[in-house]
Amino acid sequence: MPEILLFTKPGCQKCDWIKERIPPGLEVNIINMETAEGMAEAAYYELLNKHTPILVVDDTVTEGAINIMDKLRSEAERGDV
Repeated sequence: MPEILLFTKPGCQKCDWIKERIPPGLEVNIINMETAEGMAEAAYYELLNKHTPILVVDDTVTEGAINIMDKLRSEAERGDV
């Protein structure tokens, strides 16, 4: 199973919408980009100037709520979760 990271910020409606719809059983690491650790992780993936939510699956970056949901569903189906 690939590493799945979801970069979010508090108060982000699109972030909350995605978090509420993560497919059951899919392991997603949610990273708050307003913490020091979250900012460091975002810097590693060169995401600091991008709008949340942002999904990273094995170094592949996906932006936009609909695109992220499509990718999460695809990963859930592929992983037989």
